[in-house]
Amino acid sequence: MFYRAVSSYEKGKAKARAYHSRFHGGSFLKYLFFLLALCFVGLLVALGSGNQPIRKLVHMPHFTFGGGCTDPLTGMAVKCGTIIEGGPNDEKWIEEVITEEDMKKEEAKANPPPVDGLTTLERDNKPNKKMVESVAQDGYLVVTWANWHYQDFVHTWVTHIKECGVTGYLVGAMDDKLMQALIDKGFNTFSMRSGLTEADFGWGTPTFAKMGREKIRLIRVFLELDVTVIISDVDVLWLRNPIPYFHGYPTADILTSSDHLTNTVDDYQLERWPQAASAANIGIMMFRKPSLELVNEWIDIIEKDSQVWDQNAFNDLFRRGLVMVKDEPQHLFMAYHGKLKMGILPVAAFGSGHTFFTQRLYQTLNLQPYALHATFQFSGTPGKRHRMREFMLFEDPPSYYDHSVGFITYSVEGLDPLLKDAGPATGRMHLDNVQGHFKLVNHQLALLRNAFAITSVLGRAVVIPQFYCGLDRWWAPHAGRIPGSHFQLPFPCPLDHVLELESGLTQELDPAHFGNPTEFREFSFFANSRMPEAVRSNKVVVEICPAGQPDCSDGLTPAALKDGRVKVQAGLQSERLRTALSSVHAFKVLEFTTMTNAFGGFTDLSDWDRFANRIKGYTSLWCCVAAHPGHVHYDMLWDIPNHVDKFGRRWDQWEPKTGP
Repeated sequence: MFYRAVSSYEKGKAKARAYHSRFHGGSFLKYLFFLLALCFVGLLVALGSGNQPIRKLVHMPHFTFGGGCTDPLTGMAVKCGTIIEGGPNDEKWIEEVITEEDMKKEEAKANPPPVDGLTTLERDNKPNKKMVESVAQDGYLVVTWANWHYQDFVHTWVTHIKECGVTGYLVGAMDDKLMQALIDKGFNTFSMRSGLTEADFGWGTPTFAKMGREKIRLIRVFLELDVTVIISDVDVLWLRNPIPYFHGYPTADILTSSDHLTNTVDDYQLERWPQAASAANIGIMMFRKPSLELVNEWIDIIEKDSQVWDQNAFNDLFRRGLVMVKDEPQHLFMAYHGKLKMGILPVAAFGSGHTFFTQRLYQTLNLQPYALHATFQFSGTPGKRHRMREFMLFEDPPSYYDHSVGFITYSVEGLDPLLKDAGPATGRMHLDNVQGHFKLVNHQLALLRNAFAITSVLGRAVVIPQFYCGLDRWWAPHAGRIPGSHFQLPFPCPLDHVLELESGLTQELDPAHFGNPTEFREFSFFANSRMPEAVRSNKVVVEICPAGQPDCSDGLTPAALKDGRVKVQAGLQSERLRTALSSVHAFKVLEFTTMTNAFGGFTDLSDWDRFANRIKGYTSLWCCVAAHPGHVHYDMLWDIPNHVDKFGRRWDQWEPKTGP
């Protein structure tokens, strides 16, 4: 039974007249008898109807009816035609019986469905002239967009752009969940509901293609609102305020980032055209109002053919009718039938995933980059996130920099002799060219396997050291570097070059079949300014020592802690290792002096089987030699005789082999 108090002048007045007509001149007993009869009828209706009645208390103002009239509620003589607005003590209430169906009808009238299919939140936050004028900075607007799946990227994007001094930004929310979160955080946002998934778009999928089309429409929306648009994907991080840079090219109609892999300038100038004529990358672009004709045609092309990739369409469009401008001091050229002035942003200062993370070109040229775009990477969204974490640029919550148990860290020894021979051996796209690279990587994988094993035993997270590679990784055959790039080999490589972060390390796996989880952090973890000193300094050194050395624990009893250090015998199995390290369980950081012989296997062989099942999926592949297939899969168990890899292949002795 629901009760609703309603104060309604007209409804009260009408009911008062009805009661007055029925009881005028009658006694109070008649009035009481009528109310009892009304309640009895209501009870019968309630018991006999499937559409259950609901009682609501209706507030009826105290009406009076003029000379010779009688107030039906008090029986007192009053003046007819007068309304007395009584206070709380004078208010009268009666009980009214309505059905649930009546209630629903009332609610439907009070809350009619939107005629445009939008929620109130979406309708109130559609981009408009007033919104743009209130946010734009010096006539510029920096725009990105995302759905809920990328909410941590949005937080990182906004944090960086605000730190750069940019106030003129907007984030398009593709669903209400993200929209509300951004409003709650006080971020500049607008609604661009797409009807697409709240999950990962997935690069190259139909959903990804549809998302790209939304982006191009955004450019038109804001150009028509008379601002200069700086559009950037959400996996772009702004490291400097770009507005003064773009303001330095006032005659440019379009400036765009590029997939070009080498610089044609050594400073912040635009790249030289046509020397830097690789594909324009539409992850970072600036558009001024004269470019609207190109944008409209761009939209028309991608809407007519769902198979056309938005980036390819743009590259085709702007290259139509190119006109070189002789001795152009700013390296601009005439694009789109000679109608628009256009330029290519410097690949070191506006870095791609390759020029920034792999080549580190901005360091080579001693530049302060404006932005980076997480392209040329592997392992999907987790790969992008991890690269940003490696460079200490991702905005993780404080909880990321702590752990319920703690962390394991170690250094990689024995790299120097392997680095000497890790680069291209022959300069040809054959397996004999890659042998040194795999020796280098496999050495690091063996140490990491021990670290993962200790992590699973102790319940800690391992800080994976910086990996080094002898060869670059691409999607096609090459002799050591992606064609068009020039950088030193071997090199410190991103973790996604070797490990599978998306379908491997970050997957939640059933412990019954895959053993305990093995959490991890990036190599720069303890150098990050976000790291609490209370965690960083709460450390003990674990020295791996030979059996029989004084104070070297054999795992039968806990190791003795002395001067911030414990000694643990090499090659201990899991249970003895756990016992030896139980004396330092309370420390947040266990710093191992080496991972060589730090782990001697699992006491229970079934634990080894589960652990092996887990780590088989942790490695990725290297690509490629000139063969079909040309890729070679890394193997976390490479040095274990007679092991079975993740494809069911049995190895007596592992060697680089293409496929499957």
